Amino acid sequence: MQTFHDATNITLKKYYGEPHFIDWSTQPRSYKIYPHFYRRFSLDEHPSLAFIQNIGKTTFEKTYYNDTIRLRTNPSAGGLYPCEVYVQIRGVQGVVSGIYHYEPLNNSVVLLHELTHDGVEFYGKDQTQYQFTFFISCAYFRSAWKYGKRSIRYVLLDLGHQMGAIYAALCLENTTAIVDFEYHQEALNEALGFSNEEFVVGCIKVNSYKETPTLALRQNLPVVQPCDYFIRDAFIEAFFQKNFEQKEFTFPRYEALKSIPHTALQEAINSRRSIRAFKKESINKEDFLEICQDIFELALANSIEIFTINNNIEGFTKGLYKNVTLQKEGNFEEIASSLALFQNLAKSSCATLFFTAKSTTSYSHTTLLCGFLAHMIYLKATLLNVGCSGIGAYFDDDCQTFLETSNNILYLVVLGK
Repeated sequence: MQTFHDATNITLKKYYGEPHFIDWSTQPRSYKIYPHFYRRFSLDEHPSLAFIQNIGKTTFEKTYYNDTIRLRTNPSAGGLYPCEVYVQIRGVQGVVSGIYHYEPLNNSVVLLHELTHDGVEFYGKDQTQYQFTFFISCAYFRSAWKYGKRSIRYVLLDLGHQMGAIYAALCLENTTAIVDFEYHQEALNEALGFSNEEFVVGCIKVNSYKETPTLALRQNLPVVQPCDYFIRDAFIEAFFQKNFEQKEFTFPRYEALKSIPHTALQEAINSRRSIRAFKKESINKEDFLEICQDIFELALANSIEIFTINNNIEGFTKGLYKNVTLQKEGNFEEIASSLALFQNLAKSSCATLFFTAKSTTSYSHTTLLCGFLAHMIYLKATLLNVGCSGIGAYFDDDCQTFLETSNNILYLVVLGK
C-alpha cells in the first residue's frame, strides 16, 4: 500500500508543473438514484427510521449562479461525496425487512430487496443477524474526476467521516455499534449489483437481532450506475483491489459523544460546517484539550501520531507539539500555510493538526480512522463554537521534513475562530 501512497504525494514540481483547470460542467453526479418505481419510505414518516437522516441529510444549501450546492451532515473533500450508504433492516415495525439505499436529498430509503431467509450476513465472517446493518460504498470517480490518483486518500478520509456521522446518529439513539471489515468483498459487491464503478468498503452493525443461519441473496440487486458517466482508472481500482486483501482491523470504541446531552449533540450535527476563513481570534487551552485530548489518546493507542502547530492557543507556548509535548518553540504560521499548499486557513488557524502514521500500519484502515477521529473533532469543536476544517492537500515530503518524522502524512485538521 505504501507504493500507492508514495505515488500520490504532492511535491512542488507537481504543484507547479501540472494543470489545475477544472471544467465544472463535466462534474459527475454526486448521488445515486434508483428507478422511480422502487418503493420509498420517508424518514420523516417512520419514527423508527428517523435517526438515519442524521447520517447524511442536507443541512445547508448555497446557490452559485444556476447551481445549488447541498451541504450534508458529513463533510466531503471538494463537496464531491463519493460515499453511498445502504442499510439492511430487520424486525422494525411498519417497515419491510429488506435491503435499502439511503437517499439523502429525498430524506428517504429505497427498498431494493425484500428479505426472506436470505441476507448480507451470508457474506460475512460474523453470521449474527442485526436489526440494522449499514454498508458504506465508494463511487470513486466522483472524487477522481477532480483529484485524480490522490483521490484514493480523499475517499478513505470521506469514508471515515461517513462512519463518524453514522456513529454520531447512533449516539442519539443510545445504542452501540460494531464496525466490521471482514466479509467476502467480491461476492458482496456482485450481490449488491456493483460493477467496477463502486466498492463496499466497510459496514456498521447495530442491535443484535437473531442467531440463525442466513442464505445468500436470492438474486443480485439491480445494477444502477452511481454516476451519470464514468471514466475508469486502473490505478485506483488496483488500490481498492489491494485494499480488499486487508481485512483484520479492530475499530476502536469512542465513547465521548455519549456523554453529550442529546439536544446539544443534535445541534452540533445540524450545525457542523467546514470553515472557510478565521478571524485570527484565540481559543483557550481548556477548550483545545476538551476537543482534542481524548482524540490524541485514542489515536496514539491505534498507532496514529498527531503533531500540532500552535498558532494561537492561550496557555500553550507557540510552537510545534507532538500530541501535547512541545517539540520546537517558535511562530510557525507561515510554515503551516506553506505546508498546506499555501492555504491561508493553516496560517490564520489557532492550531493545525497533522495526522501521521508509520508505513507499517494498516494503511487503508488507519487513514479511514483519521477521517473518523477528525469527524469527532468537528462535532466537539462545533459544540464549543470553534471553527474546524479538514485539509487533504499538502506537500507530503515538506511536512515530513518539518515534523522530523518518516511517518506518512494522512490528514490535516485546522481549528480556530
